[in-house]
Amino acid sequence: MLAMAGNVPSNDIQKVSNLWEKMYIDDKFIEVKKSIRGKGSSSIVFDVFLRKKAPVAELHPCLETEKFKHCHAVIKVINNFGHDEFKNVLREVTAALKMKWHKNVCCLLGWSIYLETYSLIYEYVDGGDLLSWIKRYANDQAVITDMQIAKILWQITDGMEYISSLGIIHKDLAARNILLTANFEVKISDFGLASFCNIDSLYHATVQQKLPIRWMAVECFHQIFSEASDIWSFGILIWEVLTFGEIPYGNMTNEEIIKFIEDGNRLTLPSAAGQPWHMLTHDCWKYNRKDRPTFTAIKSLFTHFLKSKTVDYGYYSCK
Repeated sequence: MLAMAGNVPSNDIQKVSNLWEKMYIDDKFIEVKKSIRGKGSSSIVFDVFLRKKAPVAELHPCLETEKFKHCHAVIKVINNFGHDEFKNVLREVTAALKMKWHKNVCCLLGWSIYLETYSLIYEYVDGGDLLSWIKRYANDQAVITDMQIAKILWQITDGMEYISSLGIIHKDLAARNILLTANFEVKISDFGLASFCNIDSLYHATVQQKLPIRWMAVECFHQIFSEASDIWSFGILIWEVLTFGEIPYGNMTNEEIIKFIEDGNRLTLPSAAGQPWHMLTHDCWKYNRKDRPTFTAIKSLFTHFLKSKTVDYGYYSCK
């Protein structure tokens, strides 16, 4: 069954298969609420209460996962279930098993069969997604500061640095897939398109996937994916935030977007955006993927910015 999970390395298949079985949660331990929390093209999300200790807490015992027992969670129920949806589920579980736990990645607690279909159970995140949050301030943009934005983006780079270090390519990094807690803690979600790098840190797609063209790097049009293509997507995510949730490339068709990018054109940031934002997105969107920064490098930039804004704040220096 796991051999169908995209490009899972062959030497990992047996290990993943064993862990896959250990991640199963019998539906008798899942109390599903009637209200729908969210709905996508191929899934419906409900609030649930988990009446046992989550498998992830057994597999990766630590202080952070210990809270995942007798707790609120969400269940992602796959509808219109077919071959592609099945592969997406396997990719999500495989990626989660490799990632274990990270504070800025939405934690997969386990999987189950609900309504006679595969379903994924995730930690409960109470603040909604980044895209919805930023759109709320479209008519009152002065409320949100560069400091707030930088804190959120720093957490995304922290999570993506970890994800990339494991050889995982997200392939769907966008504001809609960034969840926020009420305290503005970031949780990167939705690994249904994730792929796994080869020894050259690349993934060459050999099968057709439905991919988010508006967030894709130029080399992705030729089926080449890497951390650098996720960096490009991160640049689009920054653009989404700075435009308060506008749609990248507006009304362009997929064909027009591809030509626009391959001709050397790029999205334009709002005039109010400072020069550092222009420079960062310019670097994220360089044609040659090898010229783009890494998540580690971008995280360092945000770290420096945040430190410069908080140095000696609230303290008196005695000399």
